[in-house]
Amino acid sequence: MKLLYIGVHSHTGWGAEYWLEKAFSNLDIQQELINYRKIRKESGIETLKKIIEEKCLSCDIIFLQRAERVNPSLFKNIQIPIIFWSTEPIQLKNDVDELLESNIFSWVYVHSYSCMDRITNEFPHIKNKTTVMHNAAPKEIIQTGTKKSRFAIFNRNLSWRRRWWLFPSRKLYDGINGRYGESYFKDLRKSQISINIHYSNKNLDDFESGIFEAMASGCAIISERLNPQTLLDLGLEDSIIQIDSPKELKRMLSTLEGNQDIIIIGHQIELYNIQRVFTGSHRSRGNIRTVTFFSFDSNTNLSV
Repeated sequence: MKLLYIGVHSHTGWGAEYWLEKAFSNLDIQQELINYRKIRKESGIETLKKIIEEKCLSCDIIFLQRAERVNPSLFKNIQIPIIFWSTEPIQLKNDVDELLESNIFSWVYVHSYSCMDRITNEFPHIKNKTTVMHNAAPKEIIQTGTKKSRFAIFNRNLSWRRRWWLFPSRKLYDGINGRYGESYFKDLRKSQISINIHYSNKNLDDFESGIFEAMASGCAIISERLNPQTLLDLGLEDSIIQIDSPKELKRMLSTLEGNQDIIIIGHQIELYNIQRVFTGSHRSRGNIRTVTFFSFDSNTNLSV
């Protein structure tokens, strides 16, 4: 079986596409890669369409990831199944709405249960072929034992909502952003605690990949309240300290700053859980089960 993997293949050593490509390869899945953003920017839509059509001739299935502002007409002449992984919260962004309104997909993965709610309400024609795929972390980044020189860190993009949540605790954590790849992970590995606050009121059930990345780096997690169903799905009900207000975040950080034993226990529980399940390889196996099923489904409707 050969996969045409269309995504943002522009990062080395980090990013979902990099790790998922690696996981597919580890499962002996052949791949052709297309960086749709690069080709679209440098050569235009018609060239991108031509390249997709040419590469499809030697592939069994398309795996399309992210795909902001991609028009479904690009796939008008495609005769193989297409699986779409919408990696961004669609209740925050509408840049894949044209794709979701079409009927080109054999299967769709969305980011969270609130994304699934929007599918049900606004795109009911694909409801029965859409499921939630939670974030994960590649097993290769699991690294603990680094000497902890920092108490707490917040190293995600800042929104006004996040600023409001974090302001009362400003003297208890280090805020770092704009760092990626190895620098990003070095910051986490030096930190005892990683803080997670939801980006927007519209995606309060988001479980960001940054939570997994922090766990894999040996951080205890303090997070704004998470979706209980997501935690149940992931088997992480007892792994994360959850808080319900900025005031409670400050109180929890102040308590933990003077109690290293609790932090150490948190590290141990998280490391056990993240090594047990839910690495990028586990996620790719789930994708492959879907890919394998549809590669043998000759009755899939691929009309735009």
